[in-house]
Amino acid sequence: MAEVSVITNEKLAIEIERKKSGFASGVGRIFAFVIGGFGVLISLLLFATIIGILPGIGLFFMSTGIIYLGLGKQQVACPHCKKKQPVLKTAENFNCPKCKNLTIINWK
Repeated sequence: MAEVSVITNEKLAIEIERKKSGFASGVGRIFAFVIGGFGVLISLLLFATIIGILPGIGLFFMSTGIIYLGLGKQQVACPHCKKKQPVLKTAENFNCPKCKNLTIINWK
């Protein structure tokens, strides 16, 4: 459960307990970074050739998407509007896309 403390009318600070990731999710994250990294390297090689530019662009965006999925995220509810959104576990704050208010996160 998140504890809320008021900083200003539009800024709130919440305390959230960081969820531990299991062994399987750790292996999945490593797998995502390795596959995404190889995809980025192959796309850079494809960029060097004229005929491989278009497939290289597609592979680059797919690989960066795989790397993004491998980042550790946790669902956090906005204290202003209660909308849940994924936030990186290393983030210090986030802007809610619904109510546009800043929320400061204090991880436990």
